[in-house]
Amino acid sequence: MAINLQSLVEQGMSVKIEVTAADLKMFGEGIAERAIMAYRQEIESKKPQEETYYNTREVRELLNVCDGTLNLWAKRGYLVPIKVGNKNMYAMSDVHRIQTGGRSDSVTNYCKRKEA
Repeated sequence: MAINLQSLVEQGMSVKIEVTAADLKMFGEGIAERAIMAYRQEIESKKPQEETYYNTREVRELLNVCDGTLNLWAKRGYLVPIKVGNKNMYAMSDVHRIQTGGRSDSVTNYCKRKEA
């Protein structure tokens, strides 16, 4: 009956075993393979996703705010639009951050000044 080293480690077994060089090599290769897979998954998750943009009207409707609020937020760095021609476009990720209650550093600093 062959028992693999990895299964012993995972089970937390406390046993004395005799290990051959081939066993150690197979164990080491398994660890390296899992580390490489984890690294690749991390790299894939950090790749920039293609951003979607909303126009001013869509953002007003999504956030239920007026033009004046959007202008104020742009001045304070809370929700800064990107100019495309003569139109303001807002990144979907920024709009989602506001919808979920996320705050950027500039907003946090603004709120601290306002409370003081």
